[in-house]
Amino acid sequence: NLTSVNTLRALPVLKSWFDRYALSQLMVIGVLTPDLEIHRDAVWARSQLKRLGVEFPVMLDSDRHLWKAYSNEGWPALYLIDRHGLIVYDRLGEGGYTEFEREMRAALADLVGEDELPAAVNAPEPTMKRCGGATADITLGTRAKTTALELDNNFSRRSSMIVESRAGELATRGRWNIEPDGLRLAQDNRDQGSFVRVVYSGSQALAVLAPPAGSKPKARFFVKQDDLWLHEGNAGKDIRFDDDGRSFVLVESARLYDLTRDPSGRPHELSLIPDRKEAGVYGFSFTDSCLATDLP
Repeated sequence: NLTSVNTLRALPVLKSWFDRYALSQLMVIGVLTPDLEIHRDAVWARSQLKRLGVEFPVMLDSDRHLWKAYSNEGWPALYLIDRHGLIVYDRLGEGGYTEFEREMRAALADLVGEDELPAAVNAPEPTMKRCGGATADITLGTRAKTTALELDNNFSRRSSMIVESRAGELATRGRWNIEPDGLRLAQDNRDQGSFVRVVYSGSQALAVLAPPAGSKPKARFFVKQDDLWLHEGNAGKDIRFDDDGRSFVLVESARLYDLTRDPSGRPHELSLIPDRKEAGVYGFSFTDSCLATDLP
């Protein structure tokens, strides 16, 4: 899932293993199983794999045949398969890389000999102590688990305090079309009066955003936190600033964008304000202080 923050955090480990062991008989095969409709688009998948620098082969499991055959339960999931086609080790979720590499090296040693193996990658393990909390992923569109509040012209952002108990609250203002993957702006937004707002806790906020359809799609999503523009101290990797100091992300393809940072993990209101009709918001992800990182 190339819009999953968990998958993207694990991807550098897979790339390192491929680079290190490709000449030692290791074959890395990626499997993309769709969560959103865009994940079924092979053209989109190829463009994202190229952007991410993935060189090992990847197959598109559009109908979830492999997912079901392996009784898979989430992503990322790692499977070590020997030369006889048998699963000899597996791992669900992030971490456990040292143990997985140990099993992988043992399997490769049977093929090429232990003396012929290169040095281990020894990928760093995620820290899991004193990390704070993070709001669960928020989905939008027809698959959303909660209905977004609709804010009218008289709404007041300060009608309630920004507190932990509001985490996960979703609201929209303006006209938005509900699609299977998420929401698309159904009107012009020159006055920046239409937006999607979410209340969250965590050290990092990310969102899956999409440009309008077309031959050269592009949109700016202006980003505010607690009704203020971001700054260098709390801006995520994908944030830019215009000449007026307004924070935004330039969305040229549907993908996961890194928006904010706050090591304290305290609750915030995050507002996304697209500048073009048909720009899409597909979902939000949040991470704690241990997992907050720049994505590839």
